[in-house]
Amino acid sequence: MTTAPVPPGAARFLRPRGHVIDGRVVPPIGGDTLPVEDPSTGEIFSHIPAGDAGDVAHAVQAARASFNAGTWSRADPAHRGRVLWALARSIRDQAEALAWLETRDSGKPIAEARADITGTAEILEYYAGLASQIFGQTTRVPGNNLGMVLREPAGVVGQITPWNFPLYVGAWKFAPALCCGCSVVLKPSELTSLTLLAAAELALAAGVPPGVFNVVSGTGASAGAALASHPDVDILAFTGGVVTGRKVLHARADLLRPTQLELGGKSPNIIFADADRVQAIAGAAFGIFYNQGENCNAGSRLLVHADIHDEVVAGLIARARAIRVLPPLDEQSQMGALVSAAHARKVAGHVEAAIAEGASLRCGGPAPRQGHFERGHWFLPTVLTDVAPTHRAFHEEIFGPVITVTKFSSDDEAIELANATEFGLAAGVWTADVKRALRCTQELRSGYVWINNYNPTPVEVPFGGVKSSGFGRDCGPQAVDTYTTWKTVLWSLAPFEDWYKH
Repeated sequence: MTTAPVPPGAARFLRPRGHVIDGRVVPPIGGDTLPVEDPSTGEIFSHIPAGDAGDVAHAVQAARASFNAGTWSRADPAHRGRVLWALARSIRDQAEALAWLETRDSGKPIAEARADITGTAEILEYYAGLASQIFGQTTRVPGNNLGMVLREPAGVVGQITPWNFPLYVGAWKFAPALCCGCSVVLKPSELTSLTLLAAAELALAAGVPPGVFNVVSGTGASAGAALASHPDVDILAFTGGVVTGRKVLHARADLLRPTQLELGGKSPNIIFADADRVQAIAGAAFGIFYNQGENCNAGSRLLVHADIHDEVVAGLIARARAIRVLPPLDEQSQMGALVSAAHARKVAGHVEAAIAEGASLRCGGPAPRQGHFERGHWFLPTVLTDVAPTHRAFHEEIFGPVITVTKFSSDDEAIELANATEFGLAAGVWTADVKRALRCTQELRSGYVWINNYNPTPVEVPFGGVKSSGFGRDCGPQAVDTYTTWKTVLWSLAPFEDWYKH
């Protein structure tokens, strides 16, 4: 076993001394901390500050003061871009340290953590370039007036981010918000806060002014709920589960404040009979087993044409059994541990329920408690066949390395099955027929569609869903819509006409 050594720089961020608020590392008001567990061993290797409503209020107050002062909100956009570039360079310089922390924190393989950190730098570089490209509009309007429509930063932004891609999805949120000139209060998942607390410190060193990028760690009940319901948060952006998303939306509705939600998925991955079998099987495996299947857009429902069903299933099982499920810091690891014991039990419960309803377990399930599986939270790549549209496993998000396989016989049936859940985040289509692919892009009720591909989410294009998967978009220039508001200025080019002069 080849294990990545502790990289230089990791110790600096390994044991956070507090939240990052108003340009300083601040201990939690209540003085409490939360344990940080290595999912692969169960070891408690650090602690994070346990924030509450008081810490959130402090951070929001700092964000409001910084926004009103204008040191960032009214700064030259090119300057904001240069600072984001500097932060991206710092992320790249600290990549090994941050990847090591991400792996210890989340249980994902070190190779995947490195990809996340590189991706974070790419996100920051993209929005650094976009900072000076946020344009308004001008137009002549009746009465010899000039209409100017200005895009302005929305104000104080609250952001609540998930545990599965901590820094990467965190950057989906904070990078465009900072690009637009907003001030941010970000609450990471209590399960994976280390790299976001580190990023806030690196942002200060890169030149982000105090109070502009604040990170408060803590539980959803203590810190997340306080942030969602804070009346001085102008925009709230949330990525997480549907149940929590509804609570966030209720809190925002009471305040009449805008919200962006990226919620769950039960994404279909459709393999038609004319697909390249080798490519499709590889894409199906990658679509579900990457990041232990702890992925909101995971291709968890494989829909396969009946003519090729057995061939695809056999290939998928062979792929699943060949995946190297090893300690995450092992350089050979291709799949790590699930994030917590509670989550591992939840995934196992879904599989047990599917079998009880008539699904067939073809491979996988809970890992045997031996060797490196003896400690930690492990689940093997799992394939369930004979899954009917009436089964819970067909509809409910499992959020683990579990794929269900369902047959179809026609294009109409494939599309109907694909759309037959409350979710609409992502979908995959494998076919050699251009017309069929175009039909799927039109008729699949999904915010993201891959054709002969699965999983890439480049920052240059928007990501988000429809139906119960949420609304609003991360990534692309479209993310700017979340973090800006429009202001209309009407400028008279003629003398004012006195309405009452006659």
